[in-house]
Formats: sequence, structure tokens, C-alpha cells
Amino acid sequence: MSVSTGSDVLDRILDGGFPENRSILISGGPGVGKSTLAMQFLQAGLADGDRCLYVSTEQTAEELRSSFEGFDFDLDHPNLTIVHVHARTGRTIEEGEQNLTMQTTDGDEVLGEGYSAPFEMQYVEEYLSRFAPCDRVVFDSTASLAGIRDDSHFFQRAILDLVRLFTDEFGATSLLTAEALVSDDDSADRLAPATVLEFSTHGVVRLRRSPVEGNPRRSLRVVKMRGVDHDTREYELGIDDDGVFLTPQNRTHDFGIGNDVISTGFEGLDDISGGLTKGSGVLFEHDGRAFVDGLVVGMAASAVDSGMGIWLVPSPSLTPTRFESMLPADEDEIPALLDSDSLFVLDSFNAWGAYADHRNVYAASSSGLLSRLMSKSATASMAFVKRVLRDITNRRDRPVLALVYTEAFLRWFDAPQVRELYYWARENVSFEEDTVTYIHNPETMETNLAEFFVYDAQHMYRTWKHENDIQYIEAEKSIAGTTKSMGVVNHVETAPYVEVTRPTK
Repeated sequence: MSVSTGSDVLDRILDGGFPENRSILISGGPGVGKSTLAMQFLQAGLADGDRCLYVSTEQTAEELRSSFEGFDFDLDHPNLTIVHVHARTGRTIEEGEQNLTMQTTDGDEVLGEGYSAPFEMQYVEEYLSRFAPCDRVVFDSTASLAGIRDDSHFFQRAILDLVRLFTDEFGATSLLTAEALVSDDDSADRLAPATVLEFSTHGVVRLRRSPVEGNPRRSLRVVKMRGVDHDTREYELGIDDDGVFLTPQNRTHDFGIGNDVISTGFEGLDDISGGLTKGSGVLFEHDGRAFVDGLVVGMAASAVDSGMGIWLVPSPSLTPTRFESMLPADEDEIPALLDSDSLFVLDSFNAWGAYADHRNVYAASSSGLLSRLMSKSATASMAFVKRVLRDITNRRDRPVLALVYTEAFLRWFDAPQVRELYYWARENVSFEEDTVTYIHNPETMETNLAEFFVYDAQHMYRTWKHENDIQYIEAEKSIAGTTKSMGVVNHVETAPYVEVTRPTK
């Protein structure tokens, strides 16, 4: 179960809201919006009939009212309790001399005439226990607790006790705020308070202020949330009368959603991206080290299963033998795919010579006149490719998934001519539900051409082999309404020899 954060966008980022009955850290620098987000969280609870507690360790109730004066927060709601707990110099029974003592809203900290309770966790917990049970709690801020003792291990124990108090005794979903400052003490046994809190809480939401093109901007990012499949990207944070708001409200385009969606052929990749929308443009970038062909063949097989055809412009390494070896066992072999007009091949590298006589395999023989003309004339190459595409269009009776290794076109054309062919094909030989996928390593082409494909794609995937020798895949853009997410490419024993898995929650 989850509870609303008070922000529709943050709820969507968290796949519904904060996990119920868990403690979340809200960290950030001063003035970035931590207290505002925390109070907004309580206001959402009040709207749902929850009992809410706001504990301030830095401001009195009157000071809080002044801070929140410009917001549409109901600080007088009968289900909202605001208390403050802070330290000041006073006398304790134990010491009988000036020391840090605990001061609270109602003054019940006095243990005897002229004496106060020490500012220690047992007394803080004892005081707060009076307000249990609650549905939602905000503790703003934990910075004051770091002053109880100059020991990060003690501070972590104190935070864990506080989390236990709110979770077990209150039965509450709680937010704890902290200043995200790095400790000036470089000793190994002392951590900055916010760092300690990140280890101790169920989730971490980090707010920060940073320049964008020289302009100071606020932003929010969910760093961790155990058990939640959350968006990890950064969102711009603004503040208005209702509290904080996040933009952009949607990180993906909203057109094309009504079209049919086909599987990528990999369950994990579908989970990440929502699949492929028919009629869209797709970009598949790789780093030259990642295993790509298995992913491409898996996508091709899935398209055939959905009733689409395949138009393949292969790389020199994706030979017929390699292609067929990676087809799933239940798929037709290449001859059957060609004979049923389910597969068309434009072979710029003459790698499909074994099928050169088939009507669906188009190649300029390396020894023929056309090949010699094309090697010397981009005009001849362009005429040949356009003729092939017209012929395929005239003979096919279904939409296709085009799988184009861009390097095959760059063998014949320069960057402007690739863009020319791209636009010509879209205007003259495309069915409405044709889905065109370009596959390439952007480092092997001109920057402007690589950026052109990024700009024009509605779906974008990027796969690379990391320095840890693990291959990752990421959905960077999708019109299927999903958010940016990453998976791992596993090598398996059965065709197409790869699977995509998501990291565990």
C-alpha cells in the first residue's frame, strides 16, 4: 500500500506514493523546499481523514505559522498537531549545572523546580509518545539530534530508534528532513547526518539547488525507495500557494498511444519501455562492444508473431547463418520467411549471397556493373535504394518493422543523403503502421547525424557494456507513457541468446 505525497507528479514517480508505514528521508540544502514538501504531505493526509503530527526541532508553532503564511495550508485542522522540541541551555537534575535541556511546546519538560530534562533521545521519545497513534508524522529537522552527542554511530542509533517509534508505536508513515551538508570532519568514524540517515531510512528523496545555464533552479530526485519501482530521473521543483510542484508533468510524448503496441520480444525490455508503438520511429544506440544482433533478431521474431513483416538492412556481421541461428525455435526459417513475404532484405554488404537469387533479397553484386556504378555515384545508389523500397511497398500487404543498421547506408551515402532518404521513404513508401528502427553506434558517425536520429525518434534505447563487463540497456525515450529505466542484458543458452531483466526492487 502507498499514501499520497501531496504531489500528483511525485505520486506517479513513486508508482502511487510513499510506502505506507515507512520512514522517508527528505534531504537538501536550506531553503530548497523540504519543510514545504513535508507539510504538503500532511495536508494530503488531512484531506484523507488521517491524523497528522508535525514535529519541529528548529521553529516554534508561531514561527511555523509565519513560514507557511503564504501557502494554502490548514494549520488549524483538528486532525493536525504541531509541536516543537528543541534544545537550550538550562539546568538538569543529573548535572545541577548549565547544560543542554529539552524544551517543548507545552512546557512539561520541567522535572523539578528550576530543572529541565536533558536533551537526550530517551526524553525526546518519551515526550513524542504522547501523540501516538498517528497516520502521518513529519520530523523537521533531524539536524538538532546530531548535537546530542558527537558520534555518528550514536546518531544512527538515535535515528533508528526514532524510525521504530514512528513505525511501530505510531503506526505512521513518516518524513524526516535533514540538511544535505558534507561533514567538515574527515575522520573515518564520523559521517554527515544526512549520510547516516540515508542508511537508516526506507527511502531517500533529495532536493537540491543548482545552476542551469547560469540560472539557479530547484530540483527533486528519488534516490532510493525500497520495494518501489520508481523513476530515478531529476525533476524541476517549483513552489506556489499549494506547496511544491514538479515539472515536467510527463517525461514522454502523449501522441501515438492509441495505436497498437507490439512487444520488443523481451519481457524485461517491455517492462522498461512499454513495448513499441506501431507507426513510430525507433532508435537503438550501442557502444560497439554490446551484443546487439540478438536483441535485433528477437525484435524481428516478435514483429512476425504480431502479423507484421520485416524489412532488414543488415550489418556485415548479421549474415543469414547468424540471423537464422538466433531465431527462436518456434519461428519459421529464412526460406519460409522470404517465401511468405514476411522478410525483405536490402543487402549493402553482399553478406546474404546465399539468397541472392530470391526476389526478396536485394543486393548489388560486388562483380556487377551496378555495384561499380554505386561505388562511384551516390546518385546511382540513391536510385537503386528508392527502386528497391518502391518494389517492396508494391508487393507487401502488411506493415513492417524496418530494422536498419545505419552503417549500411553510410557505406553508400553521406549524412545529408541519409537524411534525404529518411524523409523520402517516410513520405513515399511507408504504411501508417510501419515501425522503423535505426541501429548504430553514434561514435562512428557525424555528430549532427547522430543528433538527427535522436531528435526524430519516438522510442530510444541505448545499450552498452560497462567497465564491470555487464551489458546494460536503458529506455531513454518512449511514447508508451513509461519513464526512463534500466535493465541488464543476460546471455542465455537459447536463441536469441539474450534476455533483459530488471534490477530487483
